[in-house]
Amino acid sequence: MQNKQIVLIIIMISDLILGSVALYFYLQFRQLSKYWSLFFFFMALAAFVGAAFHGYPAMGQQYRFLSWTILSASLIFALLATYDSVKNKSLKIFFVVKSVFLLALAILFSNFNFMIIDVAISMLGFIVIGGYLLEKRQSFKISIGILVSILAAIIVVLKIDAHPYYLEANDIGHYISAISLIFISKGVADDAVKYMAIA
Repeated sequence: MQNKQIVLIIIMISDLILGSVALYFYLQFRQLSKYWSLFFFFMALAAFVGAAFHGYPAMGQQYRFLSWTILSASLIFALLATYDSVKNKSLKIFFVVKSVFLLALAILFSNFNFMIIDVAISMLGFIVIGGYLLEKRQSFKISIGILVSILAAIIVVLKIDAHPYYLEANDIGHYISAISLIFISKGVADDAVKYMAIA
């Protein structure tokens, strides 16, 4: 088996692991938090489509772009979850326009770095910093999870490999992203319990 095939199979496996973790959390939260559960669902779907593309690249680039489009949707749902109580339609329209614009650039230039920019703006900018400044009600564990996900993005952008075939940057990014989802899920669970107690 050629080295490139080995790399793609290993990436496919890490995609499947990430997708399975995200799907598990979707099933856990689908009754508790509409928007966060949709975030997990679309993260899972993006990972599974990514796995299909990495496992069978002959399918065509459109499947890679489909995975990016689904990832973009997941970011929008995370933003809507954070700003659920904010009654500002313009802000929510901005969230969608921002993600669509960066997705279009990613597809146009076939460059995943535009998706990384959207992750940073959405998750770190609007959810961690903006959520703290405007809402001050979100579990700190969600912020920790997002900071962990930013680490995954940095590793992918800088192409930091632990092994050129068996643990390259995409694999590390997927595994760290799975860990970030665990932290986010714990924060979502804490918030759900808190709001049920208030209600």
